Amino acid sequence: MIFMGDYRMTKQDYGYKVCYQKFGKRKWKIYVITNTYDFALWHVRWYERETPLDRKTHKPIENVSWVVIPIKTYIEYKRLWRGCPF
Repeated sequence: MIFMGDYRMTKQDYGYKVCYQKFGKRKWKIYVITNTYDFALWHVRWYERETPLDRKTHKPIENVSWVVIPIKTYIEYKRLWRGCPF
């Protein structure tokens, strides 16, 4: 489990991205977006214990490292929540 610094919700943070990276690859993929740091950490602990399924292929996501990355700009926040179904 990797944490991008010791982030707590500050005035600059609009939320947090829970991302994963397959071993041997360089690209981080966003899996979940949350509003609180504690909930993002809960997701990371859960995904390390219970392997989630890939949303496109429906196969287990294995051999990955999970990370919590803060959302720093309002523009990024609006772009990430644009496709939210609720």
